[in-house]
Parts: sequence; structure tokens; C-alpha cells
Amino acid sequence: MATYSQTEKREMYELYISNNKNAARAAQEYEFLYPERRQPDRTTFLKIYRNMVECGSVQKSRGRYQARRERVNEINVLAQVHVNPEGSTLNFARECGISSTTVKRILKDNHYHDYKFKPVQTLYPGDGDRRVAFCRWLQTKLMADINYSRKIIWSDETTFTNSGIFNRKNKHYYATENPHLKQETRPQIRFHINLWCGIFDDTIIGPFIIDGNLNSQKYLQLLETQLEDALDHLPLRYVRNLEGFQQDGAGPHNAALVTQYLNNRFPNNWIGTHGPVAWPPRSPCLNPLDYFFWGYLKNKVYYTPCQNMAELRERLNQACRSCSPHIIRKAVDEMNGRILKCLRQNGLQFEQ
Repeated sequence: MATYSQTEKREMYELYISNNKNAARAAQEYEFLYPERRQPDRTTFLKIYRNMVECGSVQKSRGRYQARRERVNEINVLAQVHVNPEGSTLNFARECGISSTTVKRILKDNHYHDYKFKPVQTLYPGDGDRRVAFCRWLQTKLMADINYSRKIIWSDETTFTNSGIFNRKNKHYYATENPHLKQETRPQIRFHINLWCGIFDDTIIGPFIIDGNLNSQKYLQLLETQLEDALDHLPLRYVRNLEGFQQDGAGPHNAALVTQYLNNRFPNNWIGTHGPVAWPPRSPCLNPLDYFFWGYLKNKVYYTPCQNMAELRERLNQACRSCSPHIIRKAVDEMNGRILKCLRQNGLQFEQ
């Protein structure tokens, strides 16, 4: 478009409107009224009118037009997010015809964050009611004694292997040039260790290595010998506070001989599938070993690969000894808040 003054553009706009938006007639009338001026063609009238509609001025304003375009992009991106909140910025950019950088800026300006999914335990029908019943029982105990969770031995089993978990985010090497480091993740020779651990107040009981797969006889022997021996070596103040024992619903735990032992050792005050207090199945979120200790232990043990069974065993023992009493007790006390969250969700998943 040729350069025209703002006054000339305003006159062109008025002629375009007075001629019912007929650009050809407006151009003819403009030539008749202002023969001494530079004459615009019909396209000029159309552009001036469009500037007025889009920018509110006969003078094209790049800033206003840009702001309007950005607003349109923002509306389109937010609409895409509303329809598909799991979509990627690349897909949003493709749908809106803009760059993924612009999409990220729009999401940031509108306080959107890419929250990650958290894996949670699958629950079956009836699980929620069982979890509510357990949480209400523990809540009643805590109302009478705020430290009651510390007076229970929480227990569980797990397996450690030499393949472990290779965490690329935590494993790094500083250098001025890329040394092209490699980490083997699937060794040809594999070995594993099954172990049992307990948490009591601010103390780790164990780890107790399980030879082969766990069965009811091995489990009973572990309770009668290794657990009892560990309790005998605890300070008297711990033993005096011991009130209960918890186990989950693993098959070996439910054998009649195990139930008989627990009934005699912790009469009317142990937690399990057939115990006086029913343990809700599929509830690792209510056991401090599951929601805290196993993760802590694996981060310590799997930092670098283990070369043999003896090294893996030593790392497990060292990691258990290094866990501070303060951290252990904090994990146990977290149960108090977890049961409240579970009750608020009517026994369904509550971890976020």
C-alpha cells in the first residue's frame, strides 16, 4: 500500500462506508473529490477498512494486530488442552498451526504444569470398605495414644537382584568432553536375594535373608528365631512399648501354624489376613516399608551394579544400618496422616 496520511485514510474509510462498502465506487468518488492527490485503487480501500475492523484504527497497528493474533492462539491452545489434557505440546502446536515453543509459553503464562501420573495399587470391589475399617481401627488407637503406630512391628518381604534399577537421571559424570560412558543393565549371570525387614518405632529389624522362596515353615522359623533374637537385643524401653505385629496377606503368612504363633505371641493385637485386626489386601500405601523403606533401600543398593551375591548382601546390611532413626520414625508417624487421607477417599487411592 502506498503511503497516505492519516487524514487521507480516514476520508477513504468514510467514502467506503458511504458507498455501502463498494470499493470501486469509493475510488471513483475519491478521484472526483480530490483530483490533485495520489489516487488509491480499490484494494487500498479494502485494506483500510480491514485495519479499522481488526485494529480499531485506519492506521495499521502491528502491535494491536499481534496482540489479537496471540489472543486467538491462546484461546486455541487452551481449548486443545481442555479437550485433551494428556496431549503433547507438539500435537497442540500442530493442531493450532504454531510452534511448540509458543504453546509452552502460553501454557506457562496460564499456570499450566505437566503433572506426571503416579502409579497406584489396583483395588478390587470391597477393598475400599476393608481399608476404611482398618483405618478407623488405627484412628481409634491413635486417639487414645498418638504414638501407637510406633508400637507396632510393621513387616514385609521383597527381592533384590543384581540387575537392579539403572537411574539415568541420578547417574552422571562431569567432564569437559563426552567420555561416552556406558552402563551395563542386563548382566548375563543373574542372582537375587529375598529378604524380610521390620520397622519398629525408629529401628530397622533385620534384614533377614530368606534362603530360596518363602514358605510357611521358613516364615515361622524366621519369626520364632530371628525376630525373637532381634527383639531380645533391643533396649528394654522398646520391648516395653511393643504392642502389636503387622503382616500382609502373602500366602505363607496365612498358614495355621503362623496364625497360632501370632495368637500366642501377640494375643488379640496383631494385624493380618486372619488376625484379630484384618489387614486390608492391596494396601502398600498403609505400610511404611512399602511407601518408604524399600524405595530408600533400592536407591542405596542400586547406585552401582553389584558384582556378586556377597557384595549385594553387604550393601543391604550397610544400607539398613545407615538409615537414621529420625527418618525411620518420621516414616512411621506418616501413617497418622495417611489413614486420614484414606478415610477422606472412602478407602480408595489417595496418594498424589
